[in-house]
Amino acid sequence: MTLSVEGVAFSYSRSRTVLHDVNLAVQKGEFVGLLGPNGSGKSTLTKLIARVNRLRTGSIRYEDEHLSRLRMSEHAKVVAYVPQSGEATFQLSVRESVLLGRTPYFGMRPRRQDWEIVDAAIEHMGLTEMSALSVGDLSGGQAQRVLIARAVAQQPQILLLDEPTSALDLRYQVETLRHVRDLTRRRNLVSLIAIHDLNLAARFCDKVAILQGGRIVAFGRPNDVYDSQVLERVYGLEVDLFERDGAVQVHPVIEPLSVPAAS
Repeated sequence: MTLSVEGVAFSYSRSRTVLHDVNLAVQKGEFVGLLGPNGSGKSTLTKLIARVNRLRTGSIRYEDEHLSRLRMSEHAKVVAYVPQSGEATFQLSVRESVLLGRTPYFGMRPRRQDWEIVDAAIEHMGLTEMSALSVGDLSGGQAQRVLIARAVAQQPQILLLDEPTSALDLRYQVETLRHVRDLTRRRNLVSLIAIHDLNLAARFCDKVAILQGGRIVAFGRPNDVYDSQVLERVYGLEVDLFERDGAVQVHPVIEPLSVPAAS
């Protein structure tokens, strides 16, 4: 076990408990999807691992090191966090924004090696032609790809993504998830993604954790844990399950609209 979440609970207020006794173990080289409806705790869990939110109950360890005890500069070398779209550094150019991922590694000024890593991350995310543009001049989907490139340039051991595909078109949703999956395997990372699309998660994630009401109700390979009764209970919607090319697919059952008879 490499990333271990044990007994984690979190509340934003006394009346709003978001996570209840969450336990999760993710191995190196695994790409894990966090699934569940809005408010189920997906984003909160990623923010606790990223230390955006302060952990108060339970423990989060990486290779037996408590992440909360690391200095922030050391934590930034272990964990990279991609927030939801809309949190990019709009006043910077694409290249300058991606360079922020290298700040844990250099002092007053970046080295040639840092710029080489930055340019490689930009190329991987298909941003080379716009590297000199201001992030504020990009579309929401392009700005989101800048955030992912920044995290890649950080060269983390744990990669956290909070709904990174929500602002992307279909092509870049697929390309982004394929890149994260391949990066996870090539660099032996621990990668977690909070994502709404069950079918994309089934296609690209090694495992998924399904959350409901701040608790993990199922964890494992998508083909093993996607169950129509579980999904219907979690999402409140009837679904059918199919398999295509070895991956399970989820389709909501939508009743046809009734059309009034012509008078």
